[in-house]
Amino acid sequence: MSDDNGIHDAGAGRQRAARLPQSGHGIASFVIAIVSGLVIVAGIGFSALMIASGESDQHLPVFGVIGLVICVFLILSLVGLVLGFIALRRQDRRRTFGAIGFGLNTLILVGTAGLVLVGTFFSHSNS
Repeated sequence: MSDDNGIHDAGAGRQRAARLPQSGHGIASFVIAIVSGLVIVAGIGFSALMIASGESDQHLPVFGVIGLVICVFLILSLVGLVLGFIALRRQDRRRTFGAIGFGLNTLILVGTAGLVLVGTFFSHSNS
């Protein structure tokens, strides 16, 4: 179609998008979200198992290490959130992984903050 008569090919947008390379920022954001999510869930689960065992007083140094690891991966998730935002702003790359990474990193940060608030609420309501 050499002249613009108002009729556009519906597949042209998909073909153009298929030719665009994936965003490196988006892929990095996605990988960070997967790794951070798995480590944070594992840390919370491991802490819960140690508390359920009943001998939590003898595991205090381990709780400190788990808390430090969770904090490091929360900061890494914040970096992934920024990388996902950068990937979403780029027009010359595909934004699929950027959108997924941005969403997952947001879910990780908001979910962990929500768990902290719920835990704080229940610890103060039991005293």
